[in-house]
Amino acid sequence: MPTTLFNSSDISLWESILDQYPDALSHHVASKKDNSLLKLDEWYQTTLPAVLATRSPVYMTSKELCQLMSWKLKRGKFRPNLLKLAESNSDADVKRVSEEAFKLIPTGLRAAITKMAELKGVGPATASAILCSGAPSEVPFMADETMASVPGLGPIAYTIPYYIRFAAKVIEKAKELEERGSAKVTSPHLVEMALWSEYILDKYSVPRKVQSSPIKNSQEAPNKVTPDTQKQMKSKAVGSKRQAEPTSNDCAPEKRAKTITPTQSRTTRRA
Repeated sequence: MPTTLFNSSDISLWESILDQYPDALSHHVASKKDNSLLKLDEWYQTTLPAVLATRSPVYMTSKELCQLMSWKLKRGKFRPNLLKLAESNSDADVKRVSEEAFKLIPTGLRAAITKMAELKGVGPATASAILCSGAPSEVPFMADETMASVPGLGPIAYTIPYYIRFAAKVIEKAKELEERGSAKVTSPHLVEMALWSEYILDKYSVPRKVQSSPIKNSQEAPNKVTPDTQKQMKSKAVGSKRQAEPTSNDCAPEKRAKTITPTQSRTTRRA
């Protein structure tokens, strides 16, 4: 299901759709008829990041991995075998691998995702969910709905190269929105949350509460020259010229220079 949000630079649009994430989640939960997803999502979005932020170095426990897997499967496509595989990892292995993966984030997402995927039942998508929970400002989560909302990626593939292409686009969009002055959509994780929200809102035909700004492009000229303005400028120029012409017949007629008037207004570049 293609969406239009990713190609937009309208900050008010992005922020409005992100604000509707709870609404989108509620409709999604209602369709699945499983209210446990509401508490799991609150845990993943709020509680888990706060807990991980207190750890130095950052790591994840086996219990947290299994709870994260439960959240991921209930929010997306349910694959029971993945949960069983995740539960088969020892707590020591989960702590060790996750700690090493979090440390690798500054060197590149490919290395971090590859390390995290060493655990049983953890592929690129789950690995991105784990790393995102501890580094939301650097790592976006690889959700099906979000991947489908990013143009130019081709058919969805659950591979590391595909994730790297997806992450690069999401990270770039987050930087763009922050540079344009967004106070809400300021991280890759928030970008993918907004994209997920738009996908779900469209899927269930939920009305949007969008408040688009009058000027969507911050580089648009505030004093744009219109055709009416051009006519006024020409009229003033002709009047000024007549006042400057000699009125006495004693003056010998001079050959007038050809007057060149503007034929089109100066326009500004749109990003």
